[in-house]
Amino acid sequence: MRRLRRGAGNPGYRELARRVHYSATTLAEAAAGNRLPTLAVTLAYVRGCGGDVTAWEAHWHSAAAELDAVNGADRRPPYLGLAVYAPQDADRFFGRERMLAVLVERLGRQRFVAVVGASGSGKSSLLRAGLLPSLAADDRFTLLFTPGSHPLRECAVRLGAELGLAPGSLVADLNDHQSNLGLAMRQLLLARPPGSEALLVVDQFEEVFTLCADAGERERFIAALAAAASDADNRVRVVLGLRADFYAHCARLPVLVEVLQDAQVMVKPMNADELRDVVTRPATGAGLTVEDGLVATILAEAGEQPGALPFVSHALWETWQNRSDGALTLADYHARGGVRGAIAQTAEREFDGFGPAERQAARRIFLRLIALGDGTEDTRRPIDRAELDGVADPPVIAGVLDRLVEARLVVLDEDTVEVAHEALIRAWPRLNHWLTEDRADLLVHRRLTEAALIWDSLERDQSAVYRGAQLAAAAAWAERHPEEPNLLEQAFLRAGHELREAEERTARHQIRLLRRLLTAMAVLLVLALVGGVAAIWRGVEARNQQVITLARHLSGESRLLSSSDPDLAALLAITAFRLNPDADSRGSLLSAAAVPRRVELDSGSSAVYHLAFNQDATLLASGDASGNVILWSPVTRTKVAAFPGRGGYISRVAFSDDGTLLAAASVTGAGGLITVWDVPTRRKLAERTVAIPSPALALSPDGATVAVGATNGDIALWDWARDSWAAHGHSGRPKQVRTLTFSPDGQLLVSVRVGEKPVVLNATTFTKLAELDADEVHALMFAPTGRTLATASYRGGVRLWDLDEPAAPKLAASLPAQPTYAWSISAPVHGKIAVADENGTVNIWDTTRREVLCTYQDRGLTETVSLALSRDGTTLASSGFGRFIALRTPVLPPFAGHATPVNDLAADGRTIASAGDDGTVRLWDPGGRQVAVLPGHDDQLLGVALSGNGRLLAALARDHAVTLWDVDARRRHGSEIRFSGFGASTDVALDTTGDRIAVASLYRFLWHRGIRVSLDPAVPRTASAVAFSPDGRLLVSASPTGRLVIRDLTTSEDGKVIETGQGALQDVAISPDGRLAATAGADRTVKLWSLSDGGLVATLSGHSKSVSAVSFSRDGRRLASAGEDQTVLVWDIRSGQRTETLSGHQSAIRSLAFTADGSLIAGADDGRIIRWGFDTEAAVSALCAAIGRDLTERERQEYGPSIPREPTC
Repeated sequence: MRRLRRGAGNPGYRELARRVHYSATTLAEAAAGNRLPTLAVTLAYVRGCGGDVTAWEAHWHSAAAELDAVNGADRRPPYLGLAVYAPQDADRFFGRERMLAVLVERLGRQRFVAVVGASGSGKSSLLRAGLLPSLAADDRFTLLFTPGSHPLRECAVRLGAELGLAPGSLVADLNDHQSNLGLAMRQLLLARPPGSEALLVVDQFEEVFTLCADAGERERFIAALAAAASDADNRVRVVLGLRADFYAHCARLPVLVEVLQDAQVMVKPMNADELRDVVTRPATGAGLTVEDGLVATILAEAGEQPGALPFVSHALWETWQNRSDGALTLADYHARGGVRGAIAQTAEREFDGFGPAERQAARRIFLRLIALGDGTEDTRRPIDRAELDGVADPPVIAGVLDRLVEARLVVLDEDTVEVAHEALIRAWPRLNHWLTEDRADLLVHRRLTEAALIWDSLERDQSAVYRGAQLAAAAAWAERHPEEPNLLEQAFLRAGHELREAEERTARHQIRLLRRLLTAMAVLLVLALVGGVAAIWRGVEARNQQVITLARHLSGESRLLSSSDPDLAALLAITAFRLNPDADSRGSLLSAAAVPRRVELDSGSSAVYHLAFNQDATLLASGDASGNVILWSPVTRTKVAAFPGRGGYISRVAFSDDGTLLAAASVTGAGGLITVWDVPTRRKLAERTVAIPSPALALSPDGATVAVGATNGDIALWDWARDSWAAHGHSGRPKQVRTLTFSPDGQLLVSVRVGEKPVVLNATTFTKLAELDADEVHALMFAPTGRTLATASYRGGVRLWDLDEPAAPKLAASLPAQPTYAWSISAPVHGKIAVADENGTVNIWDTTRREVLCTYQDRGLTETVSLALSRDGTTLASSGFGRFIALRTPVLPPFAGHATPVNDLAADGRTIASAGDDGTVRLWDPGGRQVAVLPGHDDQLLGVALSGNGRLLAALARDHAVTLWDVDARRRHGSEIRFSGFGASTDVALDTTGDRIAVASLYRFLWHRGIRVSLDPAVPRTASAVAFSPDGRLLVSASPTGRLVIRDLTTSEDGKVIETGQGALQDVAISPDGRLAATAGADRTVKLWSLSDGGLVATLSGHSKSVSAVSFSRDGRRLASAGEDQTVLVWDIRSGQRTETLSGHQSAIRSLAFTADGSLIAGADDGRIIRWGFDTEAAVSALCAAIGRDLTERERQEYGPSIPREPTC
């Protein structure tokens, strides 16, 4: 290897490291000759030196074989990385003895058991390497499989192999009757001793929901499993392995609900002792030692997270690959990225090692290996190897798969390919970016793939090919991505085009036959004259149609890109609107203007580990994985300075209080480096190396002192101006300093070591003042002023401490526990704090009310490592694994506050009210700023209404309670009204004065000044929605049976009963002039009715799913409708024409309201309230000012080569 390097011109190891993305130390050790480097390192070294990779791979295998022969070494790795443990791996499977005992005991009592756990909790390994080997001694027959896309067929294949039968006949038997599975299992037991049993294990049971598209086959498979287990004569026990986030899917199937009653074994996170066994016992069995510091670090980083096991296993496998002299060390562990970064680092290293063609192939392969979630996380999707035919040249595909298999990222099994573990989806930022950047296109592609597979299975029957809109959408996708379709998909699209052309030829032939009938000369002359005019008209019409088609295409692309690339989405929407300002383009423009905007700063590095704002947020400092510190301007979104590093990565950056000094800590292979810069002059002021660094660093507010933590527990105070270094030792076992921070006045220093509680120190004397009662704390952040400290721990969540009396700290607040772990936090600022969880979700919390104000997923499912909130609380920065830093200004978008479904909205001239599943009514000003929260309701709120004069508000709870509020005083008005509802409470209304209250709770209920009003039992009483006319004379109720009932309140009589013919009615609204009622129907229509004579005025069609909300504008000129299709349609009342199609919500829309300024707001199940204005000129001006650029030439070519060349902005 040294000779190869000399032949390549003797490049330095740092240059080699830059080329192949391995550290210089690792590459130098590879060529040192002390031990055989790993194959991956060897090939990377060879690529960096321009050597023959194939020849060197053969050399490596030869050398490895010689070493094995000489040493008799067992090269079997003690850890499996992302691979699932199999029965033959039982000797390496530790930490689940307690869980296994529970499972075996439960299986002994029950015949049907579901093992339920989070992704990454170790369900599959528990079943395969735990349960199956433990039952082997019982002479019990076991059959294990995963359902795949055709669970009955998969089951038949496995059974047929055991019975010696053709799978085809077994599939037919299993489809015929649910009892046949049990009979087949009973037949298998005939050759076994009497009384023996069979165990049927269905792992990854969630595949019946994610991969099986045939609901009938899914139900037959589940019925067969239940029947096999329920009949004791079959002597069959069934065990399912199920991801926890799919448990709700099971609850929708009555058969599963019945068999799973008290039949779940929940796979809990490992405790510290169990996780210690996972780390140490496989190594001991392989004759290796594990550093104490490595064990402590893994325990601290993984804690008791439900999905940490694959991350731990892969980090250990990487550490084993990089081991030194029979020991697994903390240095080797950090070099491979640790629990947080090992998977991403491995995947990124392999990807960076590919050439351009291989990278394209790898992207296409991975995207095909993921099943796209709908309301759940994305999951793995095993595919046949044949599905990759045509996505790249065969040698390229083979080479990429071999590399991915060697890196343990992908598993090959006979003719199938799948990702090694779903943890890869969450942990690799690049893959997550691929999955989110163009989600709509991915869905089109996935539907094309499934349709092509069905077509192929039907022997390419032409009745199964795409036609019409489906063919157009798939063809448009294929035109934009010509290299993506595989051979089968290409053939499928060709078949569709050929069928369409054949049909067009037939149509043209018929037209020619008709034309031959026109033989009269006079007629021909007339036709010739008319034809000339018509030809000109057709030419104009054709050009107009091209413009309309292009505009609609751009509008559609804009909506698809609104979440992943809002700037490009807005530019496309503006272009579409200028081409053809119809309802679609107007809607896409107004929808683009309604999107909260974020700015992305490209660091150019694989990860950004820390961020910090200066005092006035004019500068943002970032520290990245490449060892660079970069200064950014959040205002201009530009890089203003860069301080290049000296290898390693930057773990912390910190500004002094006045913003003139910047300190950074970096971790390198040789230790650590602490650097201080003068910010105005960009000059380095001081630098110091540290032998045993940790990520802990803090800069005192005056910038004079840098506090540094070490892995052995020491804390040093460095007066950099005097180069005075004062180390403060730690008694007891060495424990890494995780983090530390100075109080804003510089008098306190708070630190925490791994496995210990946070300690409050006097920053001058280093005297211990107090200890905070919090375990497993990994993050500490002081508020910019005062002595409020925020702590974050995996199990304890986020807590706020009052350190005004440092010797007696007080717990000021504790944020409610969340199902996911808090990884990173910002400083608490003005009653807000940002918290990022293990899935990359960033929640902005109100620390006073202890509730989530809004949620961002700026990093997809990748982990957010650092958060920074500016001191004025207006700007949020986040970073992590991935090159981009996300900036949001303002931090809170309008109407941010509900984190659960928003069920109803009401608005008058002054106030906007919203009600949600969180049991609160929130009051907003017209600008969307929250002005009050009305709490204290005992259940979810499903309805809210304002009286006509705006003085009273009524809130309807699910538990049949109505609460009245005085809007101005913000206090309850009178006593709560409780009633015995006959069903779900769905709507509430107040009349103009607030004297009358109407409620829909399957039946109509009416109160007048607090007294219940009896209703005529002869008139249909069922109701799903209610509304008072503006003058208070009429009460209109809509029913789930499709009836509209109009009650005259002046005579107390139910007058007209209208049969709408819309199926179940979801909502009703009355126009401001009291003349019209609008009804929202399950049949996807909106109908307008005359309240004077009950006649139908108009039917408005356009929704693709049931309509659940309608609302009139305050001037009565517009009507808005929305529902399950997640879109809002706006109609012109006079013409009945649709004027806008608005989008933005990601789930069903439940409520609509027009505000005093004419804007429209909508609340939905996604917990958001979105506001749209209707001024298109203002929308264009605002978007162009925010984006600050035009469409690029590449964007024009990709989205519409015929886009006019005029500037967009």
